[in-house]
Amino acid sequence: MNRLPNAKRAAILAMLVDGTSMRSIARLAEVSINTVAKLLNDVGEAAKACHDERVRGIAGRRRIECSQTWAFSYAITGEAMPRESRNTWTFAAIEADSKLIVSYLVADKSRQTTAVLLGDVRSRLTENPELSANDLSGYRGSRAQAAGAGQTGPSDVAPSIPANSEKRRLEKHVAMINLYALHYNYCRVHPALEATPAMEAGLDEVVREPGWIVDLVDARAAKPNRPKRYRKRTGNSN
Repeated sequence: MNRLPNAKRAAILAMLVDGTSMRSIARLAEVSINTVAKLLNDVGEAAKACHDERVRGIAGRRRIECSQTWAFSYAITGEAMPRESRNTWTFAAIEADSKLIVSYLVADKSRQTTAVLLGDVRSRLTENPELSANDLSGYRGSRAQAAGAGQTGPSDVAPSIPANSEKRRLEKHVAMINLYALHYNYCRVHPALEATPAMEAGLDEVVREPGWIVDLVDARAAKPNRPKRYRKRTGNSN
């Protein structure tokens, strides 16, 4: 399978997290837009797996700030498009001191979503957190529901997108959120901290580069299914 050099893939990831459009990246990197899309999908899966594995066991009583951001994954208006594809909410739980994104998910705006978010936050901390939110009313009934953390995870809640075209757009949006969260936590030095949030939270010791994310993708890639031993050829060949 053909694969772009690591340096070029790292450059593409750097442009993605800076907000460059996929078509612009394809033109600047001189690759197909399908190549950029495939890389984004692979990176999204690797970034999510890395976050789930590494952002855990955060010690101490932490102050968690919850917020939500609206976006659309298909179009803002239009009578012909599915109603479910108009609104997409990204929920984030950020530790106030280290600025670490502890948990996040893309889903609809509902009490079930906030319960899943808080349950996931609780599973990543060693102690119950002090919670604050810009819209606390949406979290009040969810705190008790999330007390039994571990019952559900962020992957259990997502907008219902029936058509393939809308689903593909949503998948790209989620993959980009996964990439951004990992890059923010491990690669981007926070100006107020002079360190990455992961370093400030005690989860890492160095500032990571986009090439590190490329290595995560390669580590998850399927290995070639080659035989360990080859049968010796017999007979004469003409």
